[in-house]
Amino acid sequence: MNKTLEQRVQREKAAHTDKDVLAENLRIKSRFPHLDTYPSKQRLFKTIEAYLDKVAGMVILDYGCGRGALSLRLLQSKAEKVYGIDISEVYIADCINQAEAAGFPLTAYDFRVMDAHVLDFPDESFDLIVGYGILHHLVPQVALNEIYRVLKPGGRVLLQEPLADNPLLRIFRLLTPRARTEDEAPFTKKQIQTFMSLNNWVSECVYCGIIEMPVSMLTSLIMPNSPNNFLIKTADKMESWFHRKNLLSSWNQYVVLNFVKK
Repeated sequence: MNKTLEQRVQREKAAHTDKDVLAENLRIKSRFPHLDTYPSKQRLFKTIEAYLDKVAGMVILDYGCGRGALSLRLLQSKAEKVYGIDISEVYIADCINQAEAAGFPLTAYDFRVMDAHVLDFPDESFDLIVGYGILHHLVPQVALNEIYRVLKPGGRVLLQEPLADNPLLRIFRLLTPRARTEDEAPFTKKQIQTFMSLNNWVSECVYCGIIEMPVSMLTSLIMPNSPNNFLIKTADKMESWFHRKNLLSSWNQYVVLNFVKK
């Protein structure tokens, strides 16, 4: 690993282990409860859920496992084995403690502190790799090359990632610096186009939040107990039109990268 990349990894590790930016990020988002419930985001979740409901017998990598919520769900869904990696020793310790407390056998899981740029797994190890908000913390092409290496032929990677181009999101990020790390960089239109053009994957993208994200932040403040309010319903109709027309996709809040290894 070159020195610049190693320094970046160490900054990320300190941000998650010492500063716990994940907790700060969740704390800020808790002020806007409708961000988790707006319709297009629920549809985006369902694109991932459709695969997570069919993991029995699979060997899976929880890519940036955090404190282990997804790993526990995969274990409960009868995955053959769940591996979880994260840069933070604190998060990995929490994962192990939770899996032990839930009574899963030691043979069913393996949580490790690991740099996602250099995956310590053999080639073609996994049927499925799933990550929420991890790739934009990394050097994307280096990380994707490693993901490709450790996936079995026909294996799938599902990555939910934030997008960079919406001006309102840019302002929000500037106002909440403690909820993010120095090196993380949400993806631009150009980067998404680059990912989609990689010829060693069968690629699909699903988006959410171009209209509903700002509206759900507003309604979280003015009518917090009404997540299914008329403003969000109206925003959903507008957003669905944008998605059908494939307009300003990189202005959405999130994208799911759904890639299958050729």
